[in-house]
Amino acid sequence: MGKTPTIPGGAACSFYTCTVGKNQAIRLNFRCWNTDRNRVATEKTDVASRMNPLGRGALLLGITLLLFGLLLGLFFPYFGRGPMVLWVVLGGGFAVLYLVLFWIVRKGHLQIRSGQEELRASREKIRSQNRELLARIGASVRVEKEIGKILREVTGEVRRILDIPRCAIRLFGDPDTVIEELAPGIPSARQLFPESSRPEDLEEILRMEKTRVVDDVRKIPGYEGKKEELERIGLGAYIGVPLRTQDGLQGVLFLDRAESHRWTREEVETAEAVAGQVAMAIRQARLSREQEEVTERLFALMNNVPGLVYRGYPDWSVGFMGAGAEQITGYAAKEFLDGVLSWKDVIEAEDIERVLQTMRESIRRKDPLIRLEYRIRQKDESVKWIADRRQLVYDSEGKFLHIDGLALDITERKRSEETLRLTQFTVDRSGDSAYWMDRDGRLLYVNEKTCSSLGYTREELLSMSIREINPDYPGDSWGNHWEEVRKRKSFPMETRHRAKDGRLIPVEVTVNHLEFGGKEFNCAFARDITERLRVREESRRLQEQLLQSQKMEALGILAGGVAHDFNNLLTGILGYADLLSIRAPRGSETEVAARVIRESAERASRLTTQLLGFARKGKNLAVPVDLCRTVADVKSILERTLDRHIRIRTRFPERAAMVVGDPTQLSQVVMNLGVNAKDAMPEGGELFLSIGDAVLDEAFCRENPGSAPGRYVVLSVRDSGVGIPEKNLSRVFEPFFTTKEPGKGSGLGLSMVFGIVKNHGGTIHVQSGEGEGTTMTAYLPAFEGEVAREEVPEPSPVSPMGRKGRVLLVDDEETVREVCASMLEVIGYDVIAAENGEEGVERYRERWREIDLVILDMIMPKMGGRDCFRKIREINPQVRAILSTGYSLEGAVQEILREGMDGFIQKPYRLDQLSEAMSQAMRRAS
Repeated sequence: MGKTPTIPGGAACSFYTCTVGKNQAIRLNFRCWNTDRNRVATEKTDVASRMNPLGRGALLLGITLLLFGLLLGLFFPYFGRGPMVLWVVLGGGFAVLYLVLFWIVRKGHLQIRSGQEELRASREKIRSQNRELLARIGASVRVEKEIGKILREVTGEVRRILDIPRCAIRLFGDPDTVIEELAPGIPSARQLFPESSRPEDLEEILRMEKTRVVDDVRKIPGYEGKKEELERIGLGAYIGVPLRTQDGLQGVLFLDRAESHRWTREEVETAEAVAGQVAMAIRQARLSREQEEVTERLFALMNNVPGLVYRGYPDWSVGFMGAGAEQITGYAAKEFLDGVLSWKDVIEAEDIERVLQTMRESIRRKDPLIRLEYRIRQKDESVKWIADRRQLVYDSEGKFLHIDGLALDITERKRSEETLRLTQFTVDRSGDSAYWMDRDGRLLYVNEKTCSSLGYTREELLSMSIREINPDYPGDSWGNHWEEVRKRKSFPMETRHRAKDGRLIPVEVTVNHLEFGGKEFNCAFARDITERLRVREESRRLQEQLLQSQKMEALGILAGGVAHDFNNLLTGILGYADLLSIRAPRGSETEVAARVIRESAERASRLTTQLLGFARKGKNLAVPVDLCRTVADVKSILERTLDRHIRIRTRFPERAAMVVGDPTQLSQVVMNLGVNAKDAMPEGGELFLSIGDAVLDEAFCRENPGSAPGRYVVLSVRDSGVGIPEKNLSRVFEPFFTTKEPGKGSGLGLSMVFGIVKNHGGTIHVQSGEGEGTTMTAYLPAFEGEVAREEVPEPSPVSPMGRKGRVLLVDDEETVREVCASMLEVIGYDVIAAENGEEGVERYRERWREIDLVILDMIMPKMGGRDCFRKIREINPQVRAILSTGYSLEGAVQEILREGMDGFIQKPYRLDQLSEAMSQAMRRAS
């Protein structure tokens, strides 16, 4: 099938042409109503009419012969009786013939009368059908505006009333639109022949623009011998009528018959009358659609006009009101159009009489246009000023008919006018400097603020030019500035004003160019921005600190994740190293190799500890620590390890400097700062370690995000080394950032310091310059109360042999599961392994009575350690469990432990650490 055209209204329509044979097109048309009775009546009348003269001639001849025979017998007896008898016989024969013919003629006459009556009845029926058809079509045209619906109704009415099997209307377009109405069982040409094109006889209709009547399609050149194809598609005869309007040819109406048929004049006239109605409907529908589009555009234009477009009548009623009604009056336009409100009802009572008087005078003078300004009261009782531009419309006799008006909201303009009187007063007493000058820069006006800020009197300033108080316009630069003012009209700029005492005041000046009376002026407003510049600088510095803090936070998260993954890997390395040591003969190469592997893994573990420290995930203890003692202990170590050309000095307060934290990590802070200072003094120098205290206020904390106001212990480490270039100051605490040669530093020392200090609630700063040494200053919150010390128990020796119980090991890392299972088996435990939390819960549900202890990883796919522990406790509230993770004992780890776990072991761990954690958990549970 070809693509079915769509007519307006959305109905699909079938095509009406098809191909018969090679490159030949045949139209599927209509079968007209049955005219057999009409044809029979006409034939009867014709036969009887032909027989009537013959009958009359026979009668006349018979009578003549009979009379001639009688006269011969009466007047010529001498001829004898023989001739008379002959003529009498001949006359009688003709008389009999007359009687026979008379009977025939009489019967024909009766048939003529009957045929004429049938013909009159048939024609009256046709006329009635035509009137009904045209009336229905006319009614459809009047009611419907959508052309597709009109054409569908027309084709349906034509086919039903005229009792034809197929009626089609083809409208020309791109593509053509076809409406096809079919009787039951009549095929559609589109369904039969999808590749059809416009037939040649249609082209002839278009070319001639007149009705084409075909009584027998088979007689059309090119269609001879196509009887079977024509019968199959139901095409024998058709009428094609062009649809003409004032705009030209719009399409073609087709009536089809399935058999050949001689079309009557009435049938052709009916088709042409229907075509005329259809053409009128097409034109009317298109004109209606165009009118609707014009109306829509007009209404859209009026609704988009700023303000309110309306039409009002002498009684104050409203005939039309645009979309701006609610915006202007607060009322919906419908309230005016329905007569609920009149325009007079919204005019402010004090202004009604003035409006009425103006209208009366304008109508009396026959003014065509008036302009009014008055107030209206909105629905919410607020008052608006409107400018009402009214066009007064009169009839031919000068009688006032209506108003076409445009109302604009001028409330803001009125307010501006009301405040204009206060402008001078406001400017004179403004908090900003305001002054006028001419194009040469001579001051023409200055307000009080200008005088007070610069220290001059008004008289002094009016005798000066702007160049005398603005040092940024030396020499001829004022001319260039004025050209910029003239071009840009108005713009802000930052400059300086010189006060009478010589001070330079930073100001923001907004210049405004004005041409008035043929002269040029500059109205300028100047504001002292000293404080703004200070805040701007402070904001810039805080922004840099914030960006640095965010960057360090992101790096910390990355470092924590890397350390966690490293710890998982190191768990396998350390575990298998311990297993090798146990299984290898003492002193063998395998045992030595295992020891080397273990030592290397332990160094890598310390590296991950530094990463966790930077990531602020390494504070294991929170106990009171005397920072003075910590510095003293580190000093003794440094004195033994540093170059003898480096002199170490210390300064401590008289009383202890107590902070709360992890003693080991705080010692690491002091050690890393000392080592970093040593590396900055390759030729020797002085290292100064000092402890002090300070009270940080809100201003300091605003400049140092992450700190809170309060008392702090201050640790300062100063060296006399080469210093740090300014471009590197913002990066000194970044992990892996170092300026040392490859192999001489990992870049984690200061980043670890940064992480530990931040994790202890403090902040750290660096001050340095090339060749001036470096000072690192750390602020740690001072200890304000008692803090319970969390002791880390010392490991106790545990026998590695003997069956001790069954353990459920849940960890998503395969290497960790395998090595931990091997170590547990060495120290006497049977192991059930699961690779995630969901599997661990299922294993525990199946065998929980056999399981003595559960070892849970904290972070796993599908279900983490916390959720897994909660599910297991639902099965057995007395479950014994140990948490195993690569993260340190803080934050989320401590929260999980507080939910009832019996122990914690941090990855990577060795065999003896695992054995000790298991023993403690078993003892605690028992």
